[in-house]
Amino acid sequence: MTIRVEPITPDGFAPFGRIFEIGASGGLDEAVVRTDGPGWADAYTHDPLLSTNASLGMTRAGGMPFEVRQMERHPNTQEAIFCAEAPIVLVVAEAGPEAQPDISGVRAFSIQPGTVAVMRPGTWHDACRGLYGPASYYWMATVRTGTEWRDVAGGPVPVVVEAV
Repeated sequence: MTIRVEPITPDGFAPFGRIFEIGASGGLDEAVVRTDGPGWADAYTHDPLLSTNASLGMTRAGGMPFEVRQMERHPNTQEAIFCAEAPIVLVVAEAGPEAQPDISGVRAFSIQPGTVAVMRPGTWHDACRGLYGPASYYWMATVRTGTEWRDVAGGPVPVVVEAV
């Protein structure tokens, strides 16, 4: 089974969490406050991004295509993912009581700069990869709260990109 990357949308990502459009091209979203002045514009979430205090991290990873052999989850915390320099690919599987993610529930989403994905606690995910080559991204999560890595049942999962 091969997973194809799909653009992240609020409806498509809903089983895994929520997205916020805070970039310059972001539309109207009551959860995002936009301000501007002479020579600048910014946007920020109206409410705190995560429900717990969190650490800020940065990951650098390779690009497409790739295989997902293992995924991690954080049962006790949300995790926010956002691009640093270029589009990235986030691979996820729904949270649940299973001891490992199952290949049948794995999905891959492209995230453009200016979009933030906030995963629900327990959502299975892999490290993101660059959509067009190696890329860096930031993440926020409460660390040291029981992160676990498990093999993907039925895996590995090849992830490929078509026109995104």
